[in-house]
Amino acid sequence: MTSTLPLGEDDVALELEAVCPPTSAIGRVSAAGDRAQVLLGKRVLVGPLDPCGECEVCRRGGAPVCPTARRRAFDADTRRITAGARWVVALDDGLALPSPAGAAVAGPVALAYTLYARTGIGPREPVVVVGSSPVARFLVEVLRAKGVSPATIADPTTPAADARAACRSAFDAEGLGGRPWRVIAVTEEAVALAAALAGPRATLTVTTPCGPLPGELAEREVTVIAVAGAHPDLVVEVAAMCVKGELDLAAGTASAPTPDHRAVVITA
Repeated sequence: MTSTLPLGEDDVALELEAVCPPTSAIGRVSAAGDRAQVLLGKRVLVGPLDPCGECEVCRRGGAPVCPTARRRAFDADTRRITAGARWVVALDDGLALPSPAGAAVAGPVALAYTLYARTGIGPREPVVVVGSSPVARFLVEVLRAKGVSPATIADPTTPAADARAACRSAFDAEGLGGRPWRVIAVTEEAVALAAALAGPRATLTVTTPCGPLPGELAEREVTVIAVAGAHPDLVVEVAAMCVKGELDLAAGTASAPTPDHRAVVITA
C-alpha cells in the first residue's frame, strides 16, 4: 500500500500493525524519502516524537524535551503516520519482536529504562519504585536485569509510615541502612508518597506531569530528576533486552507489579 502522506527527504511513512496508545507502535515502512530509502519495506518501532537531534537540548540528553520536536499521539484507530527515519528502529538483524506486545517497546518499556538510566542507579543502591502500572513492572525487570538488588515496590495508597518501615527493613537486611535511597515515582499519583519516602540526600525521579513538589525536599537536600518521556536513543537497547528475554513483554503489558500489596521486596 502506498502512503499519500507528505514526506521529507529524511522521513518515512508507516502502515501500522500494532499500537500502544498513546506513545508507540510497530509499523512497516510503505514509503521513504530520498535519504531514507534503506528503510523501505522494513518493519520498525516508532515512538511519540522526532527530536531535532542537533540543538543544545538534544546534545545534553534532553531529546524528550527538544523545543522543535515533532510530536504525535497514537490511538487505537491510528493506521498511518509519518516519522523521521533517524528515530525509528528497524526490527531486523536479530531484533524481531512480537505483535502486539512489541508495540510497547518504544513507549512504556523505553520509559522504564529511561527512568533507570536517568536516575543513575548503581550496584548496591537502595531503590524504591512507587506506583502500580506497566511502567513500574518493566522498571522492576530492568533493575533485575542490571543486577540492582534489593529494590522495593510501594503502592501509592500505602500510608507513608508503613511504606517507609517496609523499605527500611528490606534495606537494613541487606546492610544498606545508611545509604540514601533512590526513589522513583512512575505515575502522577505516586509522587506524593515518593516525595515522603525521599530522605536526606535521596534522589527522587518523577515522570511528568507530576504536579507541585513539596518544598521540604530542598530542606532534605533531595535531588529531583524529572523525566518527560522515553529517550529515543535507548529504544535499540531496550529492544535487545526484550529479544534476549530479560524483559517479559507479554506480562508487562498485561499487568502491574504489585496490585494487592502495600510494599514488596524485589530481589535479582
